[in-house]
Amino acid sequence: MKNPAAFLDTLNSVKGHIDNDTINASNFTANKKTLADETFTPEIIMNKSSAAGGLCDFIINITLYYEVVVSVEPKKQAVAEAQAQLAAANAKKEEVDTLVAKLNAELQILMDAFNKAMHEKETAIAEQEKCNRKLNLAQRLVGALGSEQERWAQSIIDIGELLKVIIGDVLLASAFVSYVGPFNKVFRDKILAKFLEFFKLNNVPMSENSNPLTVLTDEAAVAGWNNYGLPPDRVSTENGAILTNSERYSLIIDP
Repeated sequence: MKNPAAFLDTLNSVKGHIDNDTINASNFTANKKTLADETFTPEIIMNKSSAAGGLCDFIINITLYYEVVVSVEPKKQAVAEAQAQLAAANAKKEEVDTLVAKLNAELQILMDAFNKAMHEKETAIAEQEKCNRKLNLAQRLVGALGSEQERWAQSIIDIGELLKVIIGDVLLASAFVSYVGPFNKVFRDKILAKFLEFFKLNNVPMSENSNPLTVLTDEAAVAGWNNYGLPPDRVSTENGAILTNSERYSLIIDP
């Protein structure tokens, strides 16, 4: 106590030792028994010595400070460590987020390429199905037409033969239209017989059983006339053929 100023400096340095963790914890452990004493209070000791009372107050408060630092510091360190871990985690998360964004962009490119390929595939499949349908229809048509081959071949032969006799058949049909109109069936048959005899004497090529009606009309037209009321007998059909093939107005007399 001979140097109070140095002693005061020593007391003032205690807080720094506590903050720097350079003071031995046993000092405060040893104080517990003293602090537990009921008479160890600044008020009681102040009655004995004001200096000792102040020192008692210092010991009590510096001990409380130490206990606070001891209990709070680990929490500070835990907080600091947690913050460091959080910063590291955030940095890692940012890195992962960047990587995820990059992968998502690459995935989108792949998905676009995939969707484009699928669209092209579906278009190709649709086109293939369309072509298959056309091919199937074409094959069916060719098959159907193939069954007509013999008939067409025969028709070609028949048409070739018809071309050889078309002169006489058309000439007979023309004569029929021009001359037999005013007569009944008996006279018509006689006139046609005369025509046929003349053609044979003059070697006019014609069908063996030449019939003017086959040149002048067909079954469909005759059926249409019958639907409109024309009688189905031979003479009426001949009259209809004359009427529709004559270049001049026909004189029609109702019997």
